[in-house]
Amino acid sequence: MRKTILKGLLFVLLLLAGLRLTTVLLYPPNDIIRTWQRFYALEEGEAQILVVGSSHAYSTFDPEVVSRMTGKSCYILATNSQNTVQAYFNVKEALRYQRPEAVILEAISLNGNNNFRDGDTPDRDWKKESNIDGMRMGLPKLEAVMEQYQVRNWGYALFPIARCHGNWADVGVLNSNLEFFTRGVREYSSFRPSRTSMSRETAEKYREAAYDPTGWAVSETNQLHFSKLAGLCRKEGIPLYVVMAPMYDEYIRSINYASCTEQISALAGIEEVPFLDCNLHYDEIGLEAEDFEDAFNGYHHLNGKGAEKVTEFVMETLYGQEKE
Repeated sequence: MRKTILKGLLFVLLLLAGLRLTTVLLYPPNDIIRTWQRFYALEEGEAQILVVGSSHAYSTFDPEVVSRMTGKSCYILATNSQNTVQAYFNVKEALRYQRPEAVILEAISLNGNNNFRDGDTPDRDWKKESNIDGMRMGLPKLEAVMEQYQVRNWGYALFPIARCHGNWADVGVLNSNLEFFTRGVREYSSFRPSRTSMSRETAEKYREAAYDPTGWAVSETNQLHFSKLAGLCRKEGIPLYVVMAPMYDEYIRSINYASCTEQISALAGIEEVPFLDCNLHYDEIGLEAEDFEDAFNGYHHLNGKGAEKVTEFVMETLYGQEKE
Protein backbone atom coordinates (compact mmCIF):
# COMPACT_ATOMS: atom_id res chain seq x y z
CA MET A 1 0.00 0.00 0.00
CA ARG A 2 2.78 2.39 0.95
CA LYS A 3 4.64 1.72 -2.30
CA THR A 4 1.45 2.29 -4.29
CA ILE A 5 0.87 5.64 -2.62
CA LEU A 6 4.47 6.72 -3.19
CA LYS A 7 4.29 5.69 -6.84
CA GLY A 8 1.05 7.66 -7.19
CA LEU A 9 2.61 10.76 -5.62
CA LEU A 10 5.70 10.43 -7.81
CA PHE A 11 3.51 10.14 -10.91
CA VAL A 12 1.55 13.28 -9.95
CA LEU A 13 4.77 15.22 -9.27
CA LEU A 14 6.28 14.16 -12.59
CA LEU A 15 3.06 15.03 -14.39
CA LEU A 16 2.96 18.51 -12.82
CA ALA A 17 6.64 19.07 -13.60
CA GLY A 18 6.06 18.00 -17.18
CA LEU A 19 3.08 20.30 -17.55
CA ARG A 20 5.11 23.18 -16.08
CA LEU A 21 8.04 22.61 -18.43
CA THR A 22 5.75 22.27 -21.43
CA THR A 23 3.92 25.47 -20.54
CA VAL A 24 7.18 27.36 -20.10
CA LEU A 25 8.35 26.29 -23.55
CA LEU A 26 5.06 26.95 -25.32
CA TYR A 27 3.93 30.14 -23.60
CA PRO A 28 3.97 33.24 -25.84
CA PRO A 29 7.18 35.07 -24.82
CA ASN A 30 5.63 38.30 -23.53
CA ASP A 31 7.14 40.84 -21.13
CA ILE A 32 4.68 40.09 -18.30
CA ILE A 33 5.78 36.46 -18.03
CA ARG A 34 9.44 37.44 -18.30
CA THR A 35 9.06 40.05 -15.58
CA TRP A 36 7.95 37.25 -13.25
CA GLN A 37 10.65 34.84 -14.43
CA ARG A 38 13.33 37.47 -13.81
CA PHE A 39 11.86 38.13 -10.36
CA TYR A 40 12.18 34.47 -9.38
CA ALA A 41 15.83 34.56 -10.54
CA LEU A 42 16.69 37.43 -8.15
CA GLU A 43 19.16 36.77 -5.40
CA GLU A 44 18.02 37.37 -1.83
CA GLY A 45 17.92 41.12 -1.13
CA GLU A 46 17.84 42.20 -4.80
CA ALA A 47 14.43 43.83 -4.38
CA GLN A 48 14.98 46.30 -1.53
CA ILE A 49 12.48 48.64 -3.19
CA LEU A 50 9.57 46.88 -4.88
CA VAL A 51 7.48 48.79 -7.42
CA VAL A 52 4.05 47.55 -8.51
CA GLY A 53 1.42 48.97 -10.83
CA SER A 54 0.69 49.28 -14.53
CA SER A 55 2.82 50.35 -17.50
CA HIS A 56 3.08 53.76 -15.84
CA ALA A 57 5.29 52.07 -13.24
CA TYR A 58 7.64 50.17 -15.54
CA SER A 59 8.09 53.19 -17.81
CA THR A 60 8.79 55.61 -14.93
CA PHE A 61 11.06 54.14 -12.26
CA ASP A 62 14.66 53.55 -13.34
CA PRO A 63 16.36 50.99 -11.03
CA GLU A 64 19.82 52.27 -11.95
CA VAL A 65 18.89 55.77 -10.80
CA VAL A 66 17.37 54.34 -7.61
CA SER A 67 20.59 52.47 -6.89
CA ARG A 68 22.79 55.48 -7.66
CA MET A 69 20.83 57.79 -5.39
CA THR A 70 19.95 55.48 -2.49
CA GLY A 71 22.33 52.55 -2.68
CA LYS A 72 19.25 50.27 -2.72
CA SER A 73 18.33 47.67 -5.31
CA CYS A 74 14.95 48.01 -7.01
CA TYR A 75 12.69 45.62 -8.88
CA ILE A 76 9.60 46.58 -10.86
CA LEU A 77 6.92 43.89 -10.59
CA ALA A 78 4.57 45.90 -12.79
CA THR A 79 2.54 44.60 -15.72
CA ASN A 80 0.35 45.99 -18.50
CA SER A 81 -2.91 47.49 -17.15
CA GLN A 82 -2.24 46.06 -13.69
CA ASN A 83 -4.87 47.28 -11.25
CA THR A 84 -4.60 47.33 -7.46
CA VAL A 85 -6.25 43.92 -7.14
CA GLN A 86 -3.40 42.34 -9.05
CA ALA A 87 -0.83 44.61 -7.35
CA TYR A 88 -1.93 43.31 -3.95
CA PHE A 89 -1.47 39.67 -4.95
CA ASN A 90 1.83 40.49 -6.66
CA VAL A 91 3.18 41.95 -3.43
CA LYS A 92 1.83 39.01 -1.46
CA GLU A 93 3.63 36.60 -3.80
CA ALA A 94 6.82 38.71 -3.78
CA LEU A 95 7.02 38.53 0.01
CA ARG A 96 7.48 34.77 -0.22
CA TYR A 97 10.90 35.36 -1.83
CA GLN A 98 12.05 38.90 -1.02
CA ARG A 99 11.97 41.23 1.97
CA PRO A 100 11.64 44.73 0.49
CA GLU A 101 12.39 47.77 2.63
CA ALA A 102 9.66 49.73 0.84
CA VAL A 103 6.83 49.18 -1.63
CA ILE A 104 5.78 51.80 -4.19
CA LEU A 105 2.35 51.55 -5.79
CA GLU A 106 2.01 53.62 -8.96
CA ALA A 107 -1.31 55.41 -8.49
CA ILE A 108 -2.81 54.91 -11.94
CA SER A 109 -3.58 51.32 -10.88
CA LEU A 110 -6.21 52.88 -8.60
CA ASN A 111 -8.67 53.55 -11.40
CA GLY A 112 -11.94 52.24 -12.74
CA ASN A 113 -10.38 49.02 -14.06
CA ASN A 114 -12.88 46.30 -13.15
CA ASN A 115 -10.37 43.55 -13.85
CA PHE A 116 -11.51 42.98 -17.42
CA ARG A 117 -14.91 41.61 -16.44
CA ASP A 118 -16.92 43.39 -19.11
CA GLY A 119 -17.45 42.44 -22.73
CA ASP A 120 -18.29 39.24 -24.57
CA THR A 121 -15.63 37.12 -22.81
CA PRO A 122 -15.69 38.11 -19.13
CA ASP A 123 -12.64 37.19 -17.08
CA ARG A 124 -10.58 36.47 -20.17
CA ASP A 125 -7.90 39.01 -20.98
CA TRP A 126 -4.28 38.22 -21.86
CA LYS A 127 -2.89 40.90 -19.53
CA LYS A 128 -4.58 39.52 -16.43
CA GLU A 129 -3.92 35.95 -17.54
CA SER A 130 -0.22 36.57 -18.11
CA ASN A 131 0.19 38.15 -14.69
CA ILE A 132 -1.36 35.15 -12.94
CA ASP A 133 0.32 32.64 -15.27
CA GLY A 134 3.68 34.12 -14.34
CA MET A 135 3.18 33.42 -10.63
CA ARG A 136 4.41 30.15 -9.20
CA MET A 137 1.83 27.76 -7.86
CA GLY A 138 1.10 28.59 -4.25
CA LEU A 139 -1.48 30.14 -1.96
CA PRO A 140 -1.18 33.71 -3.37
CA LYS A 141 -1.77 32.42 -6.91
CA LEU A 142 -4.76 30.33 -5.85
CA GLU A 143 -6.21 33.31 -3.96
CA ALA A 144 -5.59 35.56 -6.98
CA VAL A 145 -7.48 33.18 -9.26
CA MET A 146 -10.41 32.77 -6.86
CA GLU A 147 -10.62 36.53 -6.37
CA GLN A 148 -10.30 37.55 -10.01
CA TYR A 149 -12.16 34.81 -11.89
CA GLN A 150 -15.62 33.34 -11.85
CA VAL A 151 -15.70 29.74 -10.57
CA ARG A 152 -16.35 28.37 -14.06
CA ASN A 153 -13.08 29.96 -15.25
CA TRP A 154 -10.78 28.70 -12.49
CA GLY A 155 -9.50 25.80 -14.57
CA TYR A 156 -8.94 28.13 -17.52
CA ALA A 157 -6.87 30.43 -15.29
CA LEU A 158 -4.84 27.72 -13.54
CA PHE A 159 -3.87 25.63 -16.57
CA PRO A 160 -2.46 27.86 -19.34
CA ILE A 161 -1.34 24.80 -21.30
CA ALA A 162 -4.91 24.62 -22.60
CA ARG A 163 -4.39 28.08 -24.15
CA CYS A 164 -0.94 27.66 -25.67
CA HIS A 165 -0.63 24.01 -26.75
CA GLY A 166 -0.97 25.09 -30.38
CA ASN A 167 2.43 26.80 -30.22
CA TRP A 168 4.19 23.49 -30.89
CA ALA A 169 3.97 24.52 -34.54
CA ASP A 170 5.60 27.90 -33.87
CA VAL A 171 9.35 27.31 -33.85
CA GLY A 172 9.90 30.99 -33.06
CA VAL A 173 8.13 30.67 -29.70
CA LEU A 174 10.15 27.61 -28.70
CA ASN A 175 13.46 29.17 -29.75
CA SER A 176 12.70 32.46 -28.01
CA ASN A 177 11.80 30.74 -24.73
CA LEU A 178 14.80 28.40 -24.85
CA GLU A 179 17.17 31.29 -25.51
CA PHE A 180 15.63 33.33 -22.70
CA PHE A 181 15.96 30.57 -20.11
CA THR A 182 19.45 29.50 -21.15
CA ARG A 183 21.00 32.94 -21.66
CA GLY A 184 18.61 35.83 -21.08
CA VAL A 185 16.97 35.70 -17.66
CA ARG A 186 19.62 37.69 -15.78
CA GLU A 187 19.93 40.24 -18.58
CA TYR A 188 16.19 40.98 -18.71
CA SER A 189 15.11 44.32 -17.23
CA SER A 190 11.65 44.99 -15.82
CA PHE A 191 12.24 48.71 -16.50
CA ARG A 192 10.81 49.39 -19.95
CA PRO A 193 10.63 53.07 -20.87
CA SER A 194 9.82 54.18 -24.39
CA ARG A 195 12.79 54.76 -26.65
CA THR A 196 11.04 57.54 -28.56
CA SER A 197 9.83 61.06 -27.84
CA MET A 198 6.37 62.42 -28.49
CA SER A 199 5.70 63.41 -32.07
CA ARG A 200 4.55 66.90 -32.98
CA GLU A 201 1.31 65.44 -34.35
CA THR A 202 0.48 63.73 -31.06
CA ALA A 203 1.32 66.81 -29.01
CA GLU A 204 -0.90 68.93 -31.25
CA LYS A 205 -3.85 66.56 -30.74
CA TYR A 206 -3.59 67.06 -26.98
CA ARG A 207 -3.45 70.83 -27.37
CA GLU A 208 -6.61 70.76 -29.49
CA ALA A 209 -8.56 68.37 -27.19
CA ALA A 210 -11.73 69.74 -25.58
CA TYR A 211 -12.12 69.56 -21.81
CA ASP A 212 -13.87 66.40 -20.59
CA PRO A 213 -15.64 66.99 -17.25
CA THR A 214 -16.43 63.29 -16.74
CA GLY A 215 -15.39 62.06 -13.32
CA TRP A 216 -12.71 59.42 -12.95
CA ALA A 217 -13.83 56.85 -10.40
CA VAL A 218 -11.70 54.44 -8.41
CA SER A 219 -13.38 51.04 -8.62
CA GLU A 220 -14.67 49.38 -5.46
CA THR A 221 -12.45 46.35 -5.98
CA ASN A 222 -9.41 48.59 -6.23
CA GLN A 223 -10.41 50.43 -3.06
CA LEU A 224 -10.82 47.15 -1.20
CA HIS A 225 -7.48 45.75 -2.31
CA PHE A 226 -5.66 49.00 -1.65
CA SER A 227 -6.82 48.66 1.94
CA LYS A 228 -5.61 45.02 1.92
CA LEU A 229 -2.25 46.07 0.48
CA ALA A 230 -1.81 48.80 3.09
CA GLY A 231 -2.74 46.32 5.82
CA LEU A 232 -0.29 43.72 4.50
CA CYS A 233 2.56 46.23 4.44
CA ARG A 234 1.73 47.41 7.96
CA LYS A 235 1.69 43.83 9.21
CA GLU A 236 5.09 43.16 7.64
CA GLY A 237 6.53 46.48 8.82
CA ILE A 238 7.18 47.66 5.25
CA PRO A 239 6.54 51.33 4.32
CA LEU A 240 4.06 51.75 1.46
CA TYR A 241 4.09 54.79 -0.82
CA VAL A 242 1.59 55.78 -3.50
CA VAL A 243 3.17 57.73 -6.36
CA MET A 244 1.36 59.17 -9.37
CA ALA A 245 3.75 59.26 -12.31
CA PRO A 246 3.54 62.48 -14.33
CA MET A 247 1.37 62.71 -17.39
CA TYR A 248 1.55 65.16 -20.27
CA ASP A 249 0.46 68.59 -19.04
CA GLU A 250 -1.89 69.30 -21.96
CA TYR A 251 -3.64 66.01 -21.29
CA ILE A 252 -4.00 66.76 -17.57
CA ARG A 253 -5.72 70.05 -18.40
CA SER A 254 -8.17 68.29 -20.74
CA ILE A 255 -9.60 65.90 -18.12
CA ASN A 256 -11.26 66.09 -14.72
CA TYR A 257 -8.02 65.13 -13.03
CA ALA A 258 -9.15 66.25 -9.58
CA SER A 259 -11.90 63.60 -9.54
CA CYS A 260 -9.18 60.94 -9.52
CA THR A 261 -6.58 62.47 -7.24
CA GLU A 262 -9.08 63.55 -4.58
CA GLN A 263 -10.25 59.93 -4.22
CA ILE A 264 -6.70 58.58 -4.15
CA SER A 265 -5.65 61.18 -1.62
CA ALA A 266 -8.62 60.30 0.59
CA LEU A 267 -7.87 56.55 0.39
CA ALA A 268 -4.21 57.15 1.18
CA GLY A 269 -5.21 59.37 4.10
CA ILE A 270 -7.48 56.70 5.59
CA GLU A 271 -4.65 54.15 5.47
CA GLU A 272 -2.03 56.74 6.54
CA VAL A 273 0.00 56.09 3.39
CA PRO A 274 2.03 58.95 1.84
CA PHE A 275 0.74 60.04 -1.58
CA LEU A 276 3.07 61.86 -3.96
CA ASP A 277 1.47 63.35 -7.09
CA CYS A 278 4.23 64.14 -9.55
CA ASN A 279 1.82 66.16 -11.68
CA LEU A 280 1.96 68.87 -9.00
CA HIS A 281 5.74 69.12 -9.22
CA TYR A 282 6.66 69.68 -12.85
CA ASP A 283 9.15 72.43 -11.98
CA GLU A 284 10.93 70.44 -9.26
CA ILE A 285 11.18 67.44 -11.57
CA GLY A 286 12.56 69.59 -14.34
CA LEU A 287 9.69 69.03 -16.74
CA GLU A 288 9.48 72.40 -18.41
CA ALA A 289 7.23 73.46 -21.25
CA GLU A 290 9.95 73.26 -23.89
CA ASP A 291 10.99 69.71 -23.07
CA PHE A 292 7.66 68.01 -22.38
CA GLU A 293 7.70 66.48 -25.85
CA ASP A 294 11.25 65.23 -25.22
CA ALA A 295 10.38 63.48 -21.93
CA PHE A 296 7.15 61.76 -23.04
CA ASN A 297 6.18 59.54 -25.93
CA GLY A 298 2.44 59.86 -25.23
CA TYR A 299 0.14 61.44 -22.68
CA HIS A 300 1.19 59.12 -19.86
CA HIS A 301 4.31 57.17 -20.79
CA LEU A 302 7.77 58.58 -20.22
CA ASN A 303 10.83 57.84 -22.27
CA GLY A 304 14.24 57.11 -20.70
CA LYS A 305 15.12 60.78 -20.31
CA GLY A 306 11.85 61.56 -18.57
CA ALA A 307 12.09 58.48 -16.35
CA GLU A 308 15.51 59.54 -15.11
CA LYS A 309 14.22 62.96 -14.07
CA VAL A 310 11.14 61.55 -12.35
CA THR A 311 13.03 58.79 -10.54
CA GLU A 312 15.52 61.33 -9.21
CA PHE A 313 12.69 63.52 -7.92
CA VAL A 314 10.80 60.65 -6.29
CA MET A 315 13.93 59.32 -4.56
CA GLU A 316 14.82 62.83 -3.35
CA THR A 317 11.34 63.24 -1.96
CA LEU A 318 10.99 59.80 -0.34
CA TYR A 319 14.57 59.36 0.86
CA GLY A 320 15.95 62.88 1.09
CA GLN A 321 18.72 62.21 -1.39
CA GLU A 322 20.19 64.80 -3.72
CA LYS A 323 21.14 64.54 -7.36
CA GLU A 324 24.76 63.93 -8.12
